[in-house]
Amino acid sequence: MKHRFYNILLNYATALFLLISITACSKDSSDPVVDPDPNPNPSNELREVFEFDFNETNGTVTYETNSGNEFSIKGTAVNRMQGVQGNSLFFDGLSNEVEGTLPTNLMPNRNLAVSLWASPKSYPVGTAAILALSSQGTNPGLTIGINKFGQIVVKYNVNGTVFEEITSESLDRNTWNHIAVGLTPAKRYLIIYLNNVALKTVNVPSGDIVWPSSNIPVTIGKNTMGEKLGIFDVDYFSGAIDDIKIYAGEATQENVTKIHNSYNAPSSVNYTFNIDYSDDSNRPTFHAIPDYGWANESYGLIYQGGKYHMFYQKNDVFLGIAQQNWGHFTSTDLVNWEEQNAVLWPTEGWDNFGIWSGCAIILKDGTPAVAYTGVDGVKAGIGTATSSDNYQTLNKNSSNPVIPSAPSDVNMDFRDPYIWTENNTYHMVVGSGISSIGGNIVYYSSADFENWTYGGIAYQGQKNQGEGQFWEMPVVYEFPNGKDMLLVQKTPDATPAVTTYWIGDFNNGVFTPDFEQAKTLEVVNGFLSPTVTTDTSGNITAIGIIPDEVNAQFQREQGWANLFSVPQVWTLDANNDIRISPHPNLNNLRGDVTEFNGLSIEEGGENYLSGFNGRHFEMEATINTGNANEIGFIFGKTPNNEEFYKVYYNMANQEWVVDASKSSLNTQARRDIRKGNYPITPGQTIQVSVFIDGSVLEVFVDNKAHFTGRFYPTFSNATGVDVFASGGTATADIKMYNINN
Repeated sequence: MKHRFYNILLNYATALFLLISITACSKDSSDPVVDPDPNPNPSNELREVFEFDFNETNGTVTYETNSGNEFSIKGTAVNRMQGVQGNSLFFDGLSNEVEGTLPTNLMPNRNLAVSLWASPKSYPVGTAAILALSSQGTNPGLTIGINKFGQIVVKYNVNGTVFEEITSESLDRNTWNHIAVGLTPAKRYLIIYLNNVALKTVNVPSGDIVWPSSNIPVTIGKNTMGEKLGIFDVDYFSGAIDDIKIYAGEATQENVTKIHNSYNAPSSVNYTFNIDYSDDSNRPTFHAIPDYGWANESYGLIYQGGKYHMFYQKNDVFLGIAQQNWGHFTSTDLVNWEEQNAVLWPTEGWDNFGIWSGCAIILKDGTPAVAYTGVDGVKAGIGTATSSDNYQTLNKNSSNPVIPSAPSDVNMDFRDPYIWTENNTYHMVVGSGISSIGGNIVYYSSADFENWTYGGIAYQGQKNQGEGQFWEMPVVYEFPNGKDMLLVQKTPDATPAVTTYWIGDFNNGVFTPDFEQAKTLEVVNGFLSPTVTTDTSGNITAIGIIPDEVNAQFQREQGWANLFSVPQVWTLDANNDIRISPHPNLNNLRGDVTEFNGLSIEEGGENYLSGFNGRHFEMEATINTGNANEIGFIFGKTPNNEEFYKVYYNMANQEWVVDASKSSLNTQARRDIRKGNYPITPGQTIQVSVFIDGSVLEVFVDNKAHFTGRFYPTFSNATGVDVFASGGTATADIKMYNINN
């Protein structure tokens, strides 16, 4: 009996020991295991070993305070801004990093604590390091960073084994966050704090932190594991970093509180950066464009709270499609735009793969709201969000996705909701398609913006008639005569996709066109995905994306990708054609004017504009085409004609031609020839407005047609402007306006 009782007791003790051991090794354990080997420094006091305060006022270096070691600041620009104490460094998420070394023999290997401040502007596509104490591509050392959801990632090496811990909580964007990490193999635990709150405590082996031998390579603002997407690094930190301190000692709650309370962090963050584009003659100055990074697809153009708001696909940290978020512009006049903080981000769950396009709407109770596409990497759904501060922030609906997936009667992609209110009901169309038939839009309705009822396919296209297999970025908009426009981007298609439209009637969830064959919005393809609203003067106004269409390496070097058109005014003529004209507010950009009247433009003639040069101007031309076969313009011309960009009308072929074949010696730039049909009677007088803004061309013809182009000369003196004719003579009156912006 005693023997049996002893065995039972022994088994119970063994089970209890195993239970304690399992609990101690749990990822979420809050009670560290005490190592039998006592802490060599049991006082628990912290001793500062290294510090980066970033308080320099200029230059391309920063210093570690205690060693005096110099660290180089790399990237497109060096930008300092207000920090938690003195200055901080701004990191653009694409190019900025700080590099140098620290002596290994001074780095603690049994009791280490790190304190730092970070204010993310954008979350990374990969895992971005705030502080990397590690060689490129190797495992020794310690790295503290964030992942694509803003969660803290700590990677460390103890006894030659690499471990990684990720918090469930995320750093807030656009605000200062205090991170403290304690790695204490002497007591067998790692602890991660955020803003003085312990988020995670885990067990680690007893032993030593393994550092690189001799000197420790230090990188601030970029990971060292070489994470890439195509040619782009996706492990840069975006935002501000300040006051990094490395201590010998234990990161107890008392010590972390003492550190945290020694600062008085500003309640708001104003990212101050000034990227010098003075040498970038291709960058526009009066078109809407983010400060840097990638932009795509404009949507949600709306007037609210005394300002126009426009949203767009945005990425600060990768020049392409990957984990997109919503950028935000505001303007008082549709011409001068101010970039705001991004407002909508992927989070864990149904929209973790990216926040795609959508629309903005003011709800029946006056609440600003949006609907958007969320993607989980497998399928897309539709979510909604509302704002309580005039679209400065958006709060996702806790019931999202309000539409979890595409309806069963379509089998293509499902994205880009567009919503309007009519008869006290919310109406939604979403772009989709049937692979065997073609692109379409599907219809939903709701009484409360929360519960949506599927109403079927509102309009079905036919791919065998050139209408594309899938439709994206749909817009349904009513003109003053009561007619409805259905506008879509058909894919797959040319690059970029061609914007087409029908005019008809949208009733009871069904669109009925007045004509079967879709009409093309642009004369020459180069503009897409317009967003439409009615301005405060009653003008139906549209703004679309003008893509770069250049090699990825070209965009990497310039640090930005794509931009938005100047505002247009749309009207509907008697033939149900959309007429496009420049928005009247563009006149406010005009500065000094130079006039050239009574020009007789003949074949072989040149310098009609008396040597006018520029890359940012407006040209207003009244042209009598006379008997010329070709009449047009030359931009971006070098004195010896190494580079020049031609835009002209060919009377015989009845088409506008955008000829970029000689516009650049750079093989990475677009150098094609594009054409588009447009009828002009020989001898007819036409009105042409041309906006040149760096690499951007926008042309309006007779206040009814529009097209765009891009050109990227390499010579700094590729600024010449002229007109020309061939096969006959034309006459013209021309005004050249300098742009005040």
